[in-house]
Amino acid sequence: MPMNNKWCKLLWLFSMIYLWFIGVPALGQTPSPKALGYHQVAANEPMALALLLERIRDGIETNDPYLYLNALAEDYHEAPLAQAADAEVLQKNGDHLLTKLGQLNGRAAFLQAALRRESAGRARREARLETSNVSYEKDLAFCTLRVRDAGGVLARSELRFQHRGGHWQLVQAEGLSYLPAFFASSAAEQLIKTIAEGFSVLAGVSAPSSKTFLAQPISRAYQINTLSRSVTAEKLQRRLFSMSHGSALFAQVQERTQSPYVIANYVQFITDPAWNRIVYGDYQRWIKACDAKDTGVALQRPTGIVTDQRGFVYVADTGNRRVLILQLAGAAHDLSLVYRGVIGQDELLQPVELAWDDRGTIFDKNDDLLWVGDAGDATLLAYRIGDESNSRLVHYHHEDWRNLSGLALGRFGGRSDGHIYLADAGTRQVYRLYFDGETIAVLNTYQGEAEMTPGALASDHWGNVYLTDTAMRKIQKFSPALNSLAVLATDDTNFQPLRFNPLFGSVILADGRQLWSGYDQAFLLENWTEQSGGRRYELGIEFQLKQARLSPELSELQLDGVLTDEGHLTIEVVSAKSNESMAVLAASWQNAGELRMIWDRRQSNGEMIAPGHYKLRQTLQSTYNKPPGVEESSVFYLPLYYYEDCGASAAHDVHRIRGRRLAENNAPEQTVVTDAQEVIYSFDDLRPGVSYEARARYVSYFGVVEQAFYADENELHAPVNVGREAFTSGWLEIPPEAVRDGRVQLRIVKTGGAGQASVAELWLREANYDGASAPIFENEFAQIPQAFALEQNYPNPFNPQTTIAFSVPENFHGQVSLRIYDMTGKLVRELINEDRGPGRYRVVWDGLSQSGNRLASGLYLYQLRAGSFSTARKLILMK
Repeated sequence: MPMNNKWCKLLWLFSMIYLWFIGVPALGQTPSPKALGYHQVAANEPMALALLLERIRDGIETNDPYLYLNALAEDYHEAPLAQAADAEVLQKNGDHLLTKLGQLNGRAAFLQAALRRESAGRARREARLETSNVSYEKDLAFCTLRVRDAGGVLARSELRFQHRGGHWQLVQAEGLSYLPAFFASSAAEQLIKTIAEGFSVLAGVSAPSSKTFLAQPISRAYQINTLSRSVTAEKLQRRLFSMSHGSALFAQVQERTQSPYVIANYVQFITDPAWNRIVYGDYQRWIKACDAKDTGVALQRPTGIVTDQRGFVYVADTGNRRVLILQLAGAAHDLSLVYRGVIGQDELLQPVELAWDDRGTIFDKNDDLLWVGDAGDATLLAYRIGDESNSRLVHYHHEDWRNLSGLALGRFGGRSDGHIYLADAGTRQVYRLYFDGETIAVLNTYQGEAEMTPGALASDHWGNVYLTDTAMRKIQKFSPALNSLAVLATDDTNFQPLRFNPLFGSVILADGRQLWSGYDQAFLLENWTEQSGGRRYELGIEFQLKQARLSPELSELQLDGVLTDEGHLTIEVVSAKSNESMAVLAASWQNAGELRMIWDRRQSNGEMIAPGHYKLRQTLQSTYNKPPGVEESSVFYLPLYYYEDCGASAAHDVHRIRGRRLAENNAPEQTVVTDAQEVIYSFDDLRPGVSYEARARYVSYFGVVEQAFYADENELHAPVNVGREAFTSGWLEIPPEAVRDGRVQLRIVKTGGAGQASVAELWLREANYDGASAPIFENEFAQIPQAFALEQNYPNPFNPQTTIAFSVPENFHGQVSLRIYDMTGKLVRELINEDRGPGRYRVVWDGLSQSGNRLASGLYLYQLRAGSFSTARKLILMK
């Protein structure tokens, strides 16, 4: 039923929260998603494969094969392990014969094998999983997974992927189902306990969720951040809804080679169970209401609503105990909902929540399912909607379910991956389920707090789950395994969330290909009150550093944090004095979740890092087509610690003054530095007044030698006899007089015997280190800037990205903008336009225009504006 002009204007204003009307072109045009200013997931095959590999790694290390089960092709084939050094693991599982004969075919066989493997063999703190570089050959990709400990490779699995139907699938592997057996959770807990006993070196860890949910205004022009009953009453003296409950969006864009070049449909649906209708409209400002007058079928308390990619709309007609099937039909400028039938007419009691399941094949409707959460008897049902039968496939009830309140499908790469998430308000739990096409398995649950009331659920492109907690008035984001990632909450008492929905849409390219993607935008539907109704959010990403801890031995730095969305994370250790990057701790695509990095304090060139003041620099690129962000931590101090695997490589020779390298093998005790009289290592950067201690390990290849350990001329231990059996000293205190000049020579001196002076390993560290007494960093560059400054970008020329640094002085706090212009003066990119306070900032530009297109090579201007200050510099983009 079309509405009058006033109602159209009113509902169009409400629709802006869902359809991002900021900057929408004039009536009648059909803008692309880029023109609307939102970003879909980048069509990047290496990125997609890297994230898939990370999902497989996560599943192996946590012994959770369901995380990556749908990554396996239907015709998956598994051969025996390429290498298995740990016979204990295979024998305990009773699989030692299968290392020669075992073959697995299909997902079901893989899952059965993976689930019956028991943890055995090496402890997890000794074992780690490594991934080789990926190689490509046409539509195939190859890589190797290795389980390794200090003694070498325990197992190796060769993986073969094929790009099918627009996404990567694992078609063949060697012994993949065996690998989880090398990882024991009890050993992992021991590792956490050991590192936790060290020293915290970095204060001021990340504030939670500051960039994961980015609030966006509904209308900048009208300065409206939240649409509510009072706002609409002020504008049009009308009530928009009696009660808003469910929301869904159908988005489809068709690209053409002739005018009009883009045909787009963006249709928003909202159910109103009080007025028994559905209100829907698109960005072109046509608004309609669907009730009995339009379809001939009366609605009774419509609640949940969902769409599929074909334009079918499914409505939980709760009062009539059924699901209504509607379809968008008509011309793009005047679509209407047409009645197509019902589902579950004689089977449902109180349908409230719906979820569309593409079964991993977005554009093949034949296997599609509609999942229904029935609060009447706390059951989960699935109906076949790919054909005209709409027959029931699943009827599932869990004995603990009491009051179903939320339902969502798991995804990876935008496609259903077999996971189902169900919220139960009665038990205050979120259930993670898996459907293999025949049966449902309960994998794990999230137990909410006593004050929690779990409501609606939703998922994004990568399968992260969003839970609306109506009692505690917050949105909680989880990983696919239901690990907490971030929370959207506010002190605003008018914040009354009902449903948080990330956006999905399809794109039909001019060549006929179809794409399906999530976007970086989400709609928050609230209770329709005087001060609440709807808000708009951009989906962001951040790495929340929880702790940076130095091990008790000072030998390792452990970083623990949470990545709140899928992205490419680079973490560098940077000199606080020179800003030079000293070491890269991480540089890869990562799935959302908890991350741990353990750094052995070696620089990128393999040398041990000197004691001093450092910062952590993180560069974070989301999977959406947006510029990367760069942040730096506060300054922290690393005390002196050197470990030299003597004779191993040139990187261990930096401090060697006298002696020659010998090696029988790669193990530390089989590489030595030796000399007929004495071996000498020299170390700088020692602080007078600080205590130091040293330790050495000896092995002699040339007969038994008697040798002593010295710090300069000070004997650290009496002569000992050393042969082929390794001898390790304890930690030995270095006399204060040996370090008064800020340096020390550690000497292994021959005092007798037939062999030569010889050392296999050498350690030097600060003794009795106390993190609270670390030296204070003093640097003129750390001071608050006294004036505005715009630095020359680096690198310049550049490709593909460059960093622009600028300074804001201590007496300024206000709007700051940084924009890129071409040489005709045309604005091509706005990098920032927001409030900034005093400080030094860095912004990364990826060479893309505002609409996400790659710009041509050439000369560009970048301009900094802040208040009355303005300055510009030139930069060069090269390809």
